[in-house]
Parts: sequence; C-alpha cells; structure tokens
Amino acid sequence: MKSFSGALLIASGLLATPPAQAEGLGRLFFTPEQRAQLEYDNQKGGNATESSRILSVSGIVQKRGGERTVWINGVPQIAGASDERAPESVPVAIPGQSQPVKVKVGQKVLIAPAAEER
Repeated sequence: MKSFSGALLIASGLLATPPAQAEGLGRLFFTPEQRAQLEYDNQKGGNATESSRILSVSGIVQKRGGERTVWINGVPQIAGASDERAPESVPVAIPGQSQPVKVKVGQKVLIAPAAEER
C-alpha cells in the first residue's frame, strides 16, 4: 500500500508540473544585417557554374590545444590557431588576391572569374 501511495504521489506531481520548453539558440555572432544577407543568399540559390566560384565556410572546430579544423565548401582543412581578436572567423585565401579574407561560419565569398574566363 505504501508503494502504491508513493507512486500515486509521484505521478500526481509529474502531471501537475508543466512541461519544460527549451528555447532555441537563435543565430549567434552575426549582426542583423549579416543575418539578412545570409538569408537572402540562401533563398536566392544559384546555378552550378556560380556555385563553383563560391567559397563557403560551413564550420569551425577548435581543439583544446588551439589547433582548428575548418570546413570550406564541405571539406575539412587544418587552419592552425585562432586569431584572438576574431576567433569566430577564419582567414581564407582567395585565388588572385594577395591577402586572405576573414570569413565567419555561414558566410560565402564569390570568387571573381579570371581574366581569360571572361
């Protein structure tokens, strides 16, 4: 009888408690303008030739020792230690440019076609 009343007490306590609702994380590390541009780019889509000229950073994982792995166009690459001023971005070398471009996860860089392709 004691175990039945204990189980009944626990069951009534569970039924009286409202279910917990987890809030979504939303989007982190982007300004409203950057989020709007990302959403516009995702909705716009593109064709096959255009997508071959786009570099996209799809993920960054940093190990405890400081070494990072970056996914560029879905391919994992070793990126070395992060920049303390902008750890959420990674410098990406763009063909035809002398300086790398800092790109955050989810951002895309359109590569200009070479002069002979135009």
